[in-house]
This record gives sequence, structure tokens and C-alpha cells, in this order.
Amino acid sequence: MSLGDLLADGGSDPIGVSGRRGRIFEQLRINLNHHPATETVVVRPTRDQRDRKLVAHFDTQILVDGLVDADEARLEINWWTHPVGIDDQFKFHYLESSGYDCGWHRQPHPAESDIPFDHFQQRASPESDYHYQGVDFLEDAPVGLLWEVTRTRLPRIVRARYDPNTDV
Repeated sequence: MSLGDLLADGGSDPIGVSGRRGRIFEQLRINLNHHPATETVVVRPTRDQRDRKLVAHFDTQILVDGLVDADEARLEINWWTHPVGIDDQFKFHYLESSGYDCGWHRQPHPAESDIPFDHFQQRASPESDYHYQGVDFLEDAPVGLLWEVTRTRLPRIVRARYDPNTDV
């Protein structure tokens, strides 16, 4: 079997970015390039080298009106396709060079069953524990979710992080 082949369950090989998963990555990459703060978008291996993800690097002087007080900021996106009738899983995860990170995920956490399948998570630094809360996504399609995160959810979180008077 080659990378990107459809698996017997109708899902896709997690390391491959071809087929339906490849088309989703390409749609997300194209749309990320239209975000005004995007400097680059690339496909990179995950930390464990077992999968691939999209990584968009942002100009912090433009992102959320220049509120980000970090040298670097990026959004990492992964999308795992599933057979018809089963929701695809994904994560849109934002990271700053300051150590702060947060993300909107649709994926299980088998070790911690009290974390909702659709959730938001954030932590102040890599040494901190994540705080989780359930979230209802307004969009289902990959590009719709991308814009929901980058136009609405991420700016709200960044504004709240740097301006405590902002409602989240």
C-alpha cells in the first residue's frame, strides 16, 4: 500500500496527504495564504514524524492588529478524514514563541475521558497544564472552520490574553 491510499475503513492513511485529505490540505493552504497575517504555509512532519501537518507562520505585527507580544506565532493544522457517516477529526493549534499555545480540536483524548470530543484547550507555557472546555463549532467544512478559527475564535482569544477587559 502506498501513502495516501484509502484504507479499508474508508479513512485515509494518517501520514499521507493525498486523496481527499490531500485536497483538504490544499484548500486550507490556499485559504491560509489569503489571511493578511500569513507569511508562509508549509507541510511539515509532526513531532513524532508519523504524520504531516500544515504550518502557517504569521506576521505578529499584523495578526490581531499587532496585539501579539511574541516574536513568532504560527497555526498548525491537522485533518484526519473518516468514512461517510463519521465526523472527520481535526485540530487547529496556535503557538507563540512566548510559550503560550491554544487550540480547537475535534479528537478524542482516550487517557482523559472527561475532555469533550470537540474542545478548546490552552496553556500559558509548555510547563503548564492544559485547561479544556467544550466548544460548539459553527462550521463543519474545513475551509469554513479555518475562517471560523482565524477570523473569530483566535482574535478573541488573543485579545483576551493581552487585554483582560475583552470578553471571550
